[in-house]
Amino acid sequence: MDGILFEVVAKNGELKEVEVTGRISLASDNSKRTHCILLDVTEQRRADQQLRLAAKVFSNTGEGVMVTDHSCQIVSVNQAFSTILGYGAEEVIGKTPRFLRSGQHELPFYDAMWQEIKQQGVWQGEIWNRHKQGNLVPEWLTITALTNEHGEVENYIGVFADITKLKASQAELDYLAHHDVLTKLPNRRKFLNNLEFTLSHVKRSQKPFALLMLDLDRFKDVNDSYGHAAGDEVLLNAAKMIKDALRENDMVARLGGDEFAILIEDLHLVTDAAQVAQTIISTISKPQMLKDNRAVSVGCSIGIALYPEHGTDSEILMQHADSALYLSKKKSKGTFEYFTADMTESALQRMQIEADLKLALTNDELRVFYQPQVILGSNQIKGAEALIRWQHPIKGLLAPNHFIGIAEDSGLIADIGRWVLNETCRQAKVWYDQGFTQCVYAVNVSPKQLAYTNLLEVVMDALQATGLPAECLELEITESGLMGVGEEAVSLFESLRGLGVRIALDDFGTGYSSLSYLKTLPIDVLKVDKSFVDDIPYNEQGMQIVNTIIAMGHNLGLKVLAEGVEEDVQKRFLQLKGCDYYQGYLMSRPVPAEEFEARCLSLTSKF
Repeated sequence: MDGILFEVVAKNGELKEVEVTGRISLASDNSKRTHCILLDVTEQRRADQQLRLAAKVFSNTGEGVMVTDHSCQIVSVNQAFSTILGYGAEEVIGKTPRFLRSGQHELPFYDAMWQEIKQQGVWQGEIWNRHKQGNLVPEWLTITALTNEHGEVENYIGVFADITKLKASQAELDYLAHHDVLTKLPNRRKFLNNLEFTLSHVKRSQKPFALLMLDLDRFKDVNDSYGHAAGDEVLLNAAKMIKDALRENDMVARLGGDEFAILIEDLHLVTDAAQVAQTIISTISKPQMLKDNRAVSVGCSIGIALYPEHGTDSEILMQHADSALYLSKKKSKGTFEYFTADMTESALQRMQIEADLKLALTNDELRVFYQPQVILGSNQIKGAEALIRWQHPIKGLLAPNHFIGIAEDSGLIADIGRWVLNETCRQAKVWYDQGFTQCVYAVNVSPKQLAYTNLLEVVMDALQATGLPAECLELEITESGLMGVGEEAVSLFESLRGLGVRIALDDFGTGYSSLSYLKTLPIDVLKVDKSFVDDIPYNEQGMQIVNTIIAMGHNLGLKVLAEGVEEDVQKRFLQLKGCDYYQGYLMSRPVPAEEFEARCLSLTSKF
């Protein structure tokens, strides 16, 4: 009969499992006797449980398992093996794993793998195998050799996981690390890697190639006027236009913002780069129609550096292309420029001036000069324009044209503009307290200041700190500058006028603003540009322009001031045409505060 399992407690207290079998027999006296056999099956039962558990794990684990004999013939696979690679157990048992080879690995790969298994008893690594349907499956595989008590291999066990999703995630992360999210173009890191790779290959052949730096023109206007979604659409369009203009083996990358870099290899002629640049400029300058049916117009400027003529390493080539781009934007937007040695010297000078300018702010090297503004007809001083000067410790007194452009590009214009405003208000309050209460002092505002600072807050702080009445302050912005900052400037200047500050439109006639736009601007004074005043009395058309500006200003209820007046005949013409004020060398050059007080304020009335 079959045995019956019991749990019993041994003398030592240990719980044992025993199998009890018995039989009944008749003795010679016909009495019944019972014979029982107790077999300790504790270890056997534990072993059976382990085997059942192992079988469940083998069958249900998510990792594929393949068992071979010592000759590498497959003896068993689990369900996960079939799920991952598509083969049923009946299709693979008796075969060797060679039928799964993908062709992705060379013979030395397998030789090294088996060498490690023989030496270490185990190998682990990434391998590609082929699915039953033919597609390749990346796996993370561990092969273990099982030996008997004599050290002889009896089986090999391969356990592997499908890492397709992991590889896809890694590929996506690698793509994101080397590509721009918006345009899907290579980013700065990938571009520099490609540039280094190109340099390593051409240094032997010395084949020329070109590096182009491209920057969109008027892109900020699109962002400010239509929003960042429109700006993104313009960037996408520009990226496609640039890519379409290049050959398949050329490369374009987005470095950031609206800046792109282009690598043109295998140049036959150095002029080929110019032809590519001109094609791109012509294409991008065409009006774009956005998805919301709004038309926008941008352009681009390009700087070109050539290998090996303009540099033999990536950093120098990037710097030189960037210098050429800067010159292109400075000279005339919508053009391209090749790098020249003069640009390097110019770039070094710019960097030195920028460094010195930072020190000038802390070393009290900046000065404010004042050029009187005169009431035509009475010759009384109405006030003055405050003009910055730099008392450089080595170069002497520098006019704004030597450093303001650099200050704007570097962002220092915010601190410099704030300093000029505070210093002018401070000095004006001194003169106001002396009784010159009718004078108005004009301070120039760079369009870049509007981007870097909250001008309304800066003006309010200056007036509060000095105690100068707002009516004594006038802010000047050029016509072209005002057109560049767009509609948001209107509300800003309306707020400033609400404080009592006057607004003057400088260099009028040079910025191509429309009359319909002009009448909406919150301004008090039109300043006739010196280029038109210079025509008096030699150019009839120029004189007619001045006359028209004066008449138009008065019709709009504005005062008109002519700048750059150097001859008495010019003054008489302006007075005859009804111009309100003038300034220029005829009256005085810009002078320090002490000289302005001594020479000019005496010509105006107190209180």
